[in-house]
Amino acid sequence: GDTRSMLGLAYMRLNPNAGQFDPVAAVDLLKRAADAGAPEAQFELAKLYEQGIGVNADSAKALELYQAAARQNFADAINDLGFLHHQGGLGLPPNPKRAYEFFRRAAELRHPQAQFNYAALIDDGLVPGKGSKEAAHFLYAALRSGSSDVLNLLSERPNMFTGSTRKELQKKLKEKRFYQGTIDGDFGPGTQRGIRRAYGLED
Repeated sequence: GDTRSMLGLAYMRLNPNAGQFDPVAAVDLLKRAADAGAPEAQFELAKLYEQGIGVNADSAKALELYQAAARQNFADAINDLGFLHHQGGLGLPPNPKRAYEFFRRAAELRHPQAQFNYAALIDDGLVPGKGSKEAAHFLYAALRSGSSDVLNLLSERPNMFTGSTRKELQKKLKEKRFYQGTIDGDFGPGTQRGIRRAYGLED
């Protein structure tokens, strides 16, 4: 069958609550779709090889599949390769520079978690030539994508970002008419409301 339906069947076999839980059958379906070149199948199969679900854990195979999906610009795989290079995983030594490159690629492909990660790296001064304005650009994009993780972090821990990045985000919210208050870097009730509105929640 086509790769789309193989993926659909594989997801059903991987759901412990669906009554058809069969990870070994899921691996078989994903292998067929991955061999046909489907990047989503390559990514899902990589996770199973990494975790040893339905198949013996195999770091080299997992890495090879993540890389195959990333070559096809599959943003989830590119973001995960960012983490693997950042922390060192699946036999890779930690390589922050390489990790930043993966996060940038995934962020530019509009992957919300990567946009947030990349914004944090810029904010920490780890990306040459990029500053608060770019950090706020990626933060705003992640927020607009509807990522609840980003919404929660900006609501609960805004001070993880520098004052200048917070001000730039306020400017962005103001420019897009989500916020009418002062540009002061203080995420009080007005800014919080603007953040929720940009995310898609109306008061």
